[in-house]
Amino acid sequence: MRIAWFRTAAPDAADPLDDGASLIRELSRSHQIDVIVEQQAHDFVWQQILNPWDLCVYELDQSAAHAFVWAYLFNYAGVVMLRSANVAHLQAILAASRAVVTPTPEMAEMLRTTCPQARVRIAPLAIASPPETKPQTRHQARVAVYDTRSHDRKLVDRALQRARDAGAMFDHVRLDADRSLPADCDVVVAPEWPPFGRMPTATLAGMAAGKAIVTSETEVTGGWPALDPQTWRPRDLAATEAPIAVTIDPRDEEHSLMLAIRRLSSDPALRTSLGEAARAWWKGHATPEHAAAAWEQILDEATHLDPPPRPDNRPVAFSRDGSELTRDILSEIGVRETGTVS
Repeated sequence: MRIAWFRTAAPDAADPLDDGASLIRELSRSHQIDVIVEQQAHDFVWQQILNPWDLCVYELDQSAAHAFVWAYLFNYAGVVMLRSANVAHLQAILAASRAVVTPTPEMAEMLRTTCPQARVRIAPLAIASPPETKPQTRHQARVAVYDTRSHDRKLVDRALQRARDAGAMFDHVRLDADRSLPADCDVVVAPEWPPFGRMPTATLAGMAAGKAIVTSETEVTGGWPALDPQTWRPRDLAATEAPIAVTIDPRDEEHSLMLAIRRLSSDPALRTSLGEAARAWWKGHATPEHAAAAWEQILDEATHLDPPPRPDNRPVAFSRDGSELTRDILSEIGVRETGTVS
């Protein structure tokens, strides 16, 4: 199958947080995938006319970098890989797509509630295994914190300081959202609040690396076997699986984060057990092979579906694909869209 895959950047095999790259690499074993970024998108229309792709896939999030995707999404119905439920015109996206793919059942249920007629499918994120590293002996634990939102920094800094004031000893490294996980860290803190229905990629990368994970308790993570740092008991009292993370109640974020860091920085046995359980969970749920298997079924189904009808009330901007001037010129010189001269 020939697939046109729209995304904001070329796949980066060296970036463990680029789950799309891992998925594309795995699917490329059986499909021809042409990645289309904004700088190349202007060529898509004429290429599609001359040699149509079998299917289009659109990675979509609520960001300026994804803005170029919209015109193609609404004119060439395909499969949408929805990065977040917090996107504009969500109902229009659901109605205009052959299928919308989300990584969690919780997000899928929300989308089906929003648009009951939408074809919503579930496929895990494809997180590649990091290179193996030798364990290092250190006097202090090393805590890696991802800055996933601008106003987290002061809150996290306060929690870190409160943990130190309570006697915790640890080294701290702060990471931007697009930086790779350091191999020598012991704990990964990836706060994800407000919960925009986005799977925390940094958290999954930490799981793949076998690290102790601290993240927020959201709809996405609510189904995980996790520990509550206020009691150090499983959040689900009937849980039968080993905890894979420590999740923070957003109503008590700073205090709970302080408790988690204080305990994990001084308890290597707990760090080890959480890391081992997290890696085992990743192996069973979120490898590139798992993701590709789910996507194979989705892609095959999508190619056999008719494009959804265009709604009458669709905004005019969504009907523009960049070919309007070309079509006007062709019309003036008497060339039909079939390529024949009248």
